[in-house]
Amino acid sequence: MWDARDVRSASLPDLVRMCAPIVQQLEVTKLRQDATTPQGERRSSDAVPMVFRIGAAEVADRITEVLRSMLAAWVSEQERPVHRMLTVPQLVASLDPLRDWVVKHAQAEAWHDHLLEQCLKALEQIDIPPERVFAGSCPSAGCGVELWPVMGEDVTVCPRCKAQVDVRARRREGLRRIEAYEAPLSRVVDTLRAAGEQISYEQARKWTSRRDAHDRVMLNAVGQDQRGTKLYRLGDVRAVLTRTTRRKARSLRA
Repeated sequence: MWDARDVRSASLPDLVRMCAPIVQQLEVTKLRQDATTPQGERRSSDAVPMVFRIGAAEVADRITEVLRSMLAAWVSEQERPVHRMLTVPQLVASLDPLRDWVVKHAQAEAWHDHLLEQCLKALEQIDIPPERVFAGSCPSAGCGVELWPVMGEDVTVCPRCKAQVDVRARRREGLRRIEAYEAPLSRVVDTLRAAGEQISYEQARKWTSRRDAHDRVMLNAVGQDQRGTKLYRLGDVRAVLTRTTRRKARSLRA
């Protein structure tokens, strides 16, 4: 992985090529949990775990938007509209043969500045140490020690009283507290997966068009963001996941 000096000295075509591995690292980074403290508070006991890194997800979104705008400009000039939404590796592969066109384009300087800004932000997100996350206090009577398990642990042991604490259960309790969270479907899926839920984006995407036994769409959007992207409520996605899982379990027992 490159450092900030490499990114700052890169030409626009080189920045484009850097985007694929950078976004791949962001995909890993955004599933790490962080402990955050409410604004204006300083007590560590007030810290609550972020389900996943919002910053890393937002930087990945911005990089994708810049690459899509670049390819859209070329497609528009060629009068060959493309409606398919490409992934970052696909965008990079599509733009790489267009190096000469990219550097000579009227928007080349703006594209370079936007990509440079987002790639530098990406490095900041990737470099954040992920070692531990806050998982609340020990539930044992009279203990109350703060628990900071290593990221990915399903069970942790209290350093004082040696009680075992189910970290996964606490993560799921955290999900119940943010059921009203609204975001694009991919981000909701990332949040659920970070909490240990077995769900894929493709699975959730099918629910947005599939109908249940009462001919109702299984998963409906609750609105749109400023860019027109559909927003879904985390609690709604989780409810469909729960119903689907229970239905499959019943069919296997039958």
